[in-house]
Amino acid sequence: MGAVVALAFLAPSIQADTASRRPVEWFASLPQLSHVTLSPDGRQLAALQNHGDRTVLVTRPVDGEALTQVLVNDNERFRIRWVHWVGNERLLVSVAFAARRGYVGTTETRLLSIKSDGTGLLSLVRNQNSSGGLFGRSVTQQIQDDVVDWMPEDGRHVLLALSEPDSVLPAVHRVDVTTGASTTVKSPERDTYTWLTDGQHRVRVGVRNTGSIQEVRVCDPDGKNWRTAWTWTALEDAIVPLGFGTDPQELYVRAYHEGRRAVFSVRLDDPALPRSLRYSHPTLDVSGHLIRLPGTGEVIGVRADDTEGDGAAARPELWNSAWRAQMRAVDAGLPDRDNRLLQVSLDGQRYVVHSSGNGKPGIYYLGDRRTGELSELGARYPQLDPATLAGKKAATIQARDGLPLNAYLTMPRGRRVEDGGATLPMVLLPHGGPHGRDDTDFDAWTEFLADRGYAVLQVNFRGSDGYGHAFVSAGLKRWGLEMQDDLTDAVHWAVTRRIADPARVCIVGASYGGYAALMGVVKTPALYRCAVSFAGVSDLPDLIAYYSDYVLGREAMEQMVGKAWGDRERLRATSPARHAGQIQVPVLLAHGTSDRVVPVDQSQTMAKALRRANKPHRFIEFDQGDHQLSRYTDRLAFFKALEAFLDEHLQPGESAISKP
Repeated sequence: MGAVVALAFLAPSIQADTASRRPVEWFASLPQLSHVTLSPDGRQLAALQNHGDRTVLVTRPVDGEALTQVLVNDNERFRIRWVHWVGNERLLVSVAFAARRGYVGTTETRLLSIKSDGTGLLSLVRNQNSSGGLFGRSVTQQIQDDVVDWMPEDGRHVLLALSEPDSVLPAVHRVDVTTGASTTVKSPERDTYTWLTDGQHRVRVGVRNTGSIQEVRVCDPDGKNWRTAWTWTALEDAIVPLGFGTDPQELYVRAYHEGRRAVFSVRLDDPALPRSLRYSHPTLDVSGHLIRLPGTGEVIGVRADDTEGDGAAARPELWNSAWRAQMRAVDAGLPDRDNRLLQVSLDGQRYVVHSSGNGKPGIYYLGDRRTGELSELGARYPQLDPATLAGKKAATIQARDGLPLNAYLTMPRGRRVEDGGATLPMVLLPHGGPHGRDDTDFDAWTEFLADRGYAVLQVNFRGSDGYGHAFVSAGLKRWGLEMQDDLTDAVHWAVTRRIADPARVCIVGASYGGYAALMGVVKTPALYRCAVSFAGVSDLPDLIAYYSDYVLGREAMEQMVGKAWGDRERLRATSPARHAGQIQVPVLLAHGTSDRVVPVDQSQTMAKALRRANKPHRFIEFDQGDHQLSRYTDRLAFFKALEAFLDEHLQPGESAISKP
């Protein structure tokens, strides 16, 4: 592979001043570049650029530098979710916004089609009985961006899953992206929410879900002989169809292998449905979706679902020998990083790579197999120089019952555990989900906190995803119990090793992590100096009631959290808002009013409970803010409030407090 050259959307990285705290804006900013995508002919690029509260969709020729501004979004009413080429002239743009249907709050999506020069904008799904506009009130479909098949060689049509009027069950429609005209190719079926097509764009798989039973149905290539291939009720028996390759009788599925998720191929023309193991990992689950070559449809590997963000995606596994060799060459040119193949042109010559690593923010590259060049397109956080970042160190913590827990420690730059010295104020940072997972990839939150002088500890407590069926199942219905004990044990681990000053530990989290922060200061009030909850859960029975308004929501909550009536005593005992009187330290709460994942009334309830108990707290509401802090103004305000709160209560500049 030739030398890495610059071909940037954005300016080079800014050199940081390491003598003092760097500006909070550098860490709180949204990625300056995201969703880089290559046109099928490999001649144009499109990407999203964030500038403060504005998100701009831009395009530019691969062999040129002039940018075309295609769309500008102020992120007030809606946000752009993703961008994708259909053909070489048009882009599909998914947008999302908070709305209400009756008394139920919803997240709505719309699908826009626009030419790469910014002309020809249209809403792809026509509003029914609407007076006009892209976001008419009378639109019946809540979710309008569920693309079943991109039909890459067609260049003009896609297959969309769209519900019919007054129904949540989707049909599959063939939609013309230039006009919005559509025809139905598969009608809705009972309890079927997911459809898959084969390489010839024929609907071949439907997944039924009743909440308690999952059923995978398949048919022959001619569309006949629909039959049940698998039925499962328990997680360990799950069979998740991923898609077809070039062979219309070979279906790729994800299923458990030796206790961990793996990828298999299955012959549908054999009634025994024999499985061939395609990829497994000795210690981790294999998740994500198939990587296929758009020109041929050949499946060349599998990658995690989140290949855009820093900190959440495992590198892809490629079993195609040519592309495995190509990515090894990329690894040689970009060493000590996780280099992820995102996209390949129709002719297989040009490709896009996302590269990030431990203490190394993501950078996008354009590769050319004909010349061997790898050209830098731009960085997600160009203001953060990797040479000045702290990075993480992996550790294994043993829980009180002997269960090993994978953890990551971030120390302020210039400090190492092995060097000894004074203990540090520490932030325990549990992840959300709870079926998420922390890893060693770049994390703006940990770098921000380390830059402020704090040690930061992340621990994949039981119930975290990625470590096999037994580990994730150990967290089911154990909110506030063993899951919380794992976090407590992690703090004791850091104190015992003289990493953390026991008098200066704060627990900070978002979503489930926010729940863990609140539950931590309820269950172990002497362990922490303070707690911070962004969009955290505070009342479990109320959360179950909230999700019961959504299709299959109650069933999901009962599996993960418990039954509102049958488990009521446990749920009440592990709901922080019902035990605010036990909290002995200051609490910072923050929440967006348009959050549809955890409703804002969870934090409002907690704030009321703290006020009634006369406990010190501060509550910040972000008007129309969402669960992801997608608006820069909200993100910056939260980071500043977090910084001030931690400085006040952890006092990172003071001498360590020694305790026996």
